[in-house]
Amino acid sequence: MAKIHTLKITNFRGIANFEQVFGFSEFICIIGRGDSGKSTILEAISYVLCGSWNLQFYDSDFHGCNVETSIEIEVTVYDLPPRLLQEDKYGLYVRVIDESTNQIHDNIEDSQRECLTIRLTVEKDLEPKWCVVNGRQEPLEIKASDRACLEMFMVSDFIDRHFSWNQGSPLHSLLKKESGKSIQGNEAIIEALREAKDKIDDSPFTQLSPIITKIENSASMLGVEITDIKTTIDSRDLTFKDGRVCLHQDGLPIRLKGKGSKRLISIAIQSELSQSGGIMLIDEIEQGLEPDRAQHLAKTLRDINKGQIFITTHSRDVLVELSAENLFKMAKNDTKLFQFDSTLQPVLRANPEAFFAKRVLICEGETEVGILRALNTYRISNGQDNASIKGVRFATGKGSNQIKYAEGFLKAGYQVSIFCDSDDEEVHQKKSELRGKGITIIDCEDNFSIEQQIFKDLPWDAVKGLVNHQITLLGGSLMDSVKARYQPFGTLESNWLDIENNDIRHVLGETAKKKSWFKTISLGELLGTTCCDSLINMGDNRLKQQLEGMSNWIDND
Repeated sequence: MAKIHTLKITNFRGIANFEQVFGFSEFICIIGRGDSGKSTILEAISYVLCGSWNLQFYDSDFHGCNVETSIEIEVTVYDLPPRLLQEDKYGLYVRVIDESTNQIHDNIEDSQRECLTIRLTVEKDLEPKWCVVNGRQEPLEIKASDRACLEMFMVSDFIDRHFSWNQGSPLHSLLKKESGKSIQGNEAIIEALREAKDKIDDSPFTQLSPIITKIENSASMLGVEITDIKTTIDSRDLTFKDGRVCLHQDGLPIRLKGKGSKRLISIAIQSELSQSGGIMLIDEIEQGLEPDRAQHLAKTLRDINKGQIFITTHSRDVLVELSAENLFKMAKNDTKLFQFDSTLQPVLRANPEAFFAKRVLICEGETEVGILRALNTYRISNGQDNASIKGVRFATGKGSNQIKYAEGFLKAGYQVSIFCDSDDEEVHQKKSELRGKGITIIDCEDNFSIEQQIFKDLPWDAVKGLVNHQITLLGGSLMDSVKARYQPFGTLESNWLDIENNDIRHVLGETAKKKSWFKTISLGELLGTTCCDSLINMGDNRLKQQLEGMSNWIDND
């Protein structure tokens, strides 16, 4: 069944111009910030392949409400139903895809894959017109029934019709597949109704049972248990109309279930369709689902899919179950998507949340992440924008992996900065190269870790506060560690914390680093809060430059 190779959008909602070649990708996850156009892309696909003739459009559907420029949505689809390629249908409009170049041609060669290009046009009269186009003939209108046989369905907030056997629903398409022929007048539905007429509540519709079993099994694979489902007549409308025959469980229509369960059951129905092809569109796949069910759903759909699935998501739980090459990033006003590749898989596993940002500040470890969280809180308390509104995400680089992650995010079109120590030789040697690529480096003095930098540059009262906090946590073991490291400089006095001493600063920095005093995000936040609270009393030293440098980078979008 049909799959989308290329999509073009002009003057539709938030998109002025857009063209994306999906090639032969069969699982497409579109990510991006809010209002970037992700949902608009799915809506555009649903409109151009809609099996209905009476879609309604409004002036607000035109980009910038500019009705003088028509809306045009165009898809090139392949793996088409054979009947659409017959000469008395659209055979004269067949085009081909060169699989080696992904180019679409009007000159047909046997070795290339056949396709059709379908275009939806809406002008200022708001009347939608669908046609098949190529470079050889004048456009030819394509009927709603022919578009319907492409079997595209969208999971949205308005999916109650997916649980009824009315014409045009996914269940109706499944029934057609099961019978192996086109059903005229919904004879099977009417016969099922007549057969069940005298035993509505205690007898299943036998013609529909095989499909119910498939849906139960598919739903179970996706993480929702819907055993003992049967088809009967909705009590609100006891009539022979096909749309009134719908799925029930425990005597209640499926349409009355919660949003998450309804979406999963709708997806289960459509995934049965996609076993032999078809296009499924799921906007915000995690909606209404617990994280574990969202993860299971994404992985299962990707693994069992035999059609083509488009999803959007804002969930890190979904991303960690996917491959990097499944991901396509949309940014506001972009004219195409950025497709990630397999080289970014380690970055995806380590920092899935960062893929939803516009800009990424990569930290060497959890200590640095905590410091940045404290800096963000400090900015908010001083009336500055928070990092989120600036599209900035703090990501963990885990030592020398910072380089790989930074280069990966840069390649994917993100603005990137690194907050790092200067005691890692591998990172230190790459800094000039990274700066040359446009990555901002915010680092410590040569051979210094962040702990050493902090204990060197903080006002002494702040140093005392940090040490006293650690004494409450570590007690005598802290004192023993400091005394042992201080031996090359002499003997520690009993009141050593009351006397500022550069040797003590050095020993405290070394001990904090070696003994991992602050190697968690929460303890990093303590460090960061102490540093930010001390900014006003800090001289123009490296620590102050680091804090102000990171704050300025957050602002400079």
